[in-house]
Amino acid sequence: MRSAYQDVVEEVKNLKGIEEAVALAIEREKEARNFYLSKAASMDNPKFKELYEHLANEEVKHLGYLEGYRDKRELPVTSTEIPSGQSFTPEFDTGHTKGGEITLGDTGILVAALRHERKSEDFYSEVAKKVEDESLRKFFEMLAGYERGHYELIDGFLEEITRFRMQT
Repeated sequence: MRSAYQDVVEEVKNLKGIEEAVALAIEREKEARNFYLSKAASMDNPKFKELYEHLANEEVKHLGYLEGYRDKRELPVTSTEIPSGQSFTPEFDTGHTKGGEITLGDTGILVAALRHERKSEDFYSEVAKKVEDESLRKFFEMLAGYERGHYELIDGFLEEITRFRMQT
């Protein structure tokens, strides 16, 4: 069985050029934004709602960067610094039964978000390795850095869930 990372490496290897990479990245950022907006709308817990709204807004920023490059060949001038010190202590719904069907609740949504951010980071990192232009390489490294920051933020939520589960 191949890993998600191996799938991303293979996918990037098969891209026909930077235009195809940017088009694929735009589609994925749109999918992620829609996923986060739908999850934010379904959340009762304000901390989770805030997290998903924040992530949806981040995806909109990424879309702007990618569309700016696609349309005008403009690369953004922005920092790759990841905000630190963000602390969340949400209350958790780590799983429940709905109509006899077992669902993963908040934890499952976080895991799906975590997987998306990791695959996005891998995708941008692999594209950065493939491009020859240094400014374009830095652009994709910047996007990979943003995805890493999102991964760390979501991982912080999962860490809180783990602590909660271990204390009970």
